[in-house]
Amino acid sequence: MVKGFINYSGYKIPFVIEKHQMDLFTDDSVLTDFIKEYNNKENYILHGNYFYSGNQSQEGIFYVEKSLGCTCYLKCYILYGVTAKGVFDSIGIQSPTLDDVFRYRYVYLDMIRAGINLEIEPIDIYSFPFIMNNKDYNLSYRIGHNNKWGLLEDFDRKGEVLIPLEECNIQECNSITTVMQRLAMFMSANSDLHITKIKLYKNGHPHSSFYSPIVQDDVISCRDTVFYDFDVTRYVPKILNNISKNANNEITHSIPLGHLGNFDSLFSPQRFIEQIVSFEYLFDKIDHKKAQDTKYPLKNELSQMINEFPQISKSQRHSVEKISETIKELRRKVAHGYSYYYDFNENHYARYIMMLLDTLIRNMSLLYIGFTKEEIEKYPSY
Repeated sequence: MVKGFINYSGYKIPFVIEKHQMDLFTDDSVLTDFIKEYNNKENYILHGNYFYSGNQSQEGIFYVEKSLGCTCYLKCYILYGVTAKGVFDSIGIQSPTLDDVFRYRYVYLDMIRAGINLEIEPIDIYSFPFIMNNKDYNLSYRIGHNNKWGLLEDFDRKGEVLIPLEECNIQECNSITTVMQRLAMFMSANSDLHITKIKLYKNGHPHSSFYSPIVQDDVISCRDTVFYDFDVTRYVPKILNNISKNANNEITHSIPLGHLGNFDSLFSPQRFIEQIVSFEYLFDKIDHKKAQDTKYPLKNELSQMINEFPQISKSQRHSVEKISETIKELRRKVAHGYSYYYDFNENHYARYIMMLLDTLIRNMSLLYIGFTKEEIEKYPSY
């Protein structure tokens, strides 16, 4: 729980934040004025202070998604550090999934065996440029610790993604965090994914902490073996540049991720429909002319794309035509209400179809990004 106050019209309105819900409270009439101005308002910034030790306070910035009465639902917020002054200039993101993708354990062991002391100064392992919101950025993946910081060093950190900022505001931090989460989602094929810590820096020194719903403690990942021989420099830059084309909710140029599931939703009718939506979105990007042809139905689209990837079509027990027809019929029954499934998980053939669609959508995504079929075939699978 975070306690503090926001600054409003020369007054200080107390608040408490729990689970990214800010509740304002006071007997003063200023709260009524605040509600009149901000009720049902979306996407705005509040400034204030939070208490970090007794009566000691420090600056905070709060990005409100929507207000209802005296309750503000936060997209994210920034709490300045005890000694923080001025504006931050870069963001650092710690994620177990990104550590797996960037092969932290393998790189760390190789460097230690080569006699490199990673406890003296950090080392940038990778560096990739990308474009977001028409601005140029650069991602660096850093491991190791800075011995000059002493007890200010973050000893819990493994690897860290560092990105210098262009606008140095909370909206930009939120957009970058969204892009990094989506990158981790695509690489892990998992929607239930969180980041352990996000820090903001100024001149290379810790400045403040960034909080959003995707930041959670005690996040683990066990996919490092999947990326044992993963060619990071070949795959990640192209994937990152595609995902960063859309940093908001509407996806018009980047690959879709809404079909990705977690343990609870892996085999559900809702996710199956999301898979079909993602497939049709990608098919329109890959073959727009046929996608717009009303005489070219979903079954034909499915057959065409499955045949594009021999590693999929040759590994199936049934013909491509039968698989395509089955997917089309299953979609028709579910989407138009001809069938209702209390437990989609019990339909074993539907589970088989959904696993096939996951592979197909991933391959189509890589094809749309610009990878060759040979590169797609070598991409790690789960």
